[in-house]
Amino acid sequence: MRKMTVLLSLLALTIGQQAIARPHHSAASTAAENCYDSADAGEIRLWDGPAPGAAGDDACQDIPYLRVFPAANGDPAAPAMLLLAGGGYDHLTNKKEQTPVAEYFSRRLNITTFVLYYRLVRPDGTYRYPVPMWDGQRALKLIRHRARELHVDPKRIGVFGFSAGGHLATTLALHPDDDFGLPVHDAVDGSSGKVDTLGLGYPVISMDPAVYGTSNTRKNLLKDYRGAQLHQLEQRLSGQDNVSPHTPPVFLFVSMDDQRIDPQNSVIFGDALKAAGIRADIHLFPHGAHGVGLATDMPEEQAWPELFRLWLTRQHFIN
Repeated sequence: MRKMTVLLSLLALTIGQQAIARPHHSAASTAAENCYDSADAGEIRLWDGPAPGAAGDDACQDIPYLRVFPAANGDPAAPAMLLLAGGGYDHLTNKKEQTPVAEYFSRRLNITTFVLYYRLVRPDGTYRYPVPMWDGQRALKLIRHRARELHVDPKRIGVFGFSAGGHLATTLALHPDDDFGLPVHDAVDGSSGKVDTLGLGYPVISMDPAVYGTSNTRKNLLKDYRGAQLHQLEQRLSGQDNVSPHTPPVFLFVSMDDQRIDPQNSVIFGDALKAAGIRADIHLFPHGAHGVGLATDMPEEQAWPELFRLWLTRQHFIN
């Protein structure tokens, strides 16, 4: 299948007292562990005390946090991007989907980028739904709540997610007013959870096994849910069933020979966006691979970062 570009018309905490002090984050330090370091001024925990639903205080498992990559041009009100790596909700694929992409966004696109280390589902079901949604929405609201301090524009906050991170990103974008049953609230939670632009790389979209089979993403996120409750969550968390006129503009890329996640997830989401009249730039590459991040070694998929830059420029998200 040849590459297709679909352009669709528009319808219409408190946090730790860490300053954003340095832009440098080496790939080695990022890949080492997904562990919060209170001594790192470039990391911000989402809640000062224990996060809602925390099972402990392990810095590598129980403390969700952001790693910050400031915009290269030092703009006092730069656009912001929340970056969500994939990994099936039980691990994070940090080698290609975190630091390399964050550095591209911050250095090439002048976007202050926040890599989210959300809590991961354990074998016993700890941190299953809705915990990742709590962490994702808290991150969005925290960025907007502290926009002036973080030197970002509160009206230009996007989310970009890969694979399972794409599912989380889509869920946040489609349900900005749903707190997913968060048991405690503070001043940060009063901020808007609106997503101003949504970027997706080879995303998981559907949670309904009747649509495109089962996946580890669904099994982990919805572990031990049964019956009517499970069915309700499958529908609520399937992006193609929840597009509305208020859905933000979407950029999406996928390879049609993806062997990990059925690319029809992306096709059905594109169809739903078109039916709702949402602006979208959908790139279905004939060949590629899953988990490639910037896809620097993929002859076709490696075009997506530049296509994304052009898309953001057309949306006036970046200059």
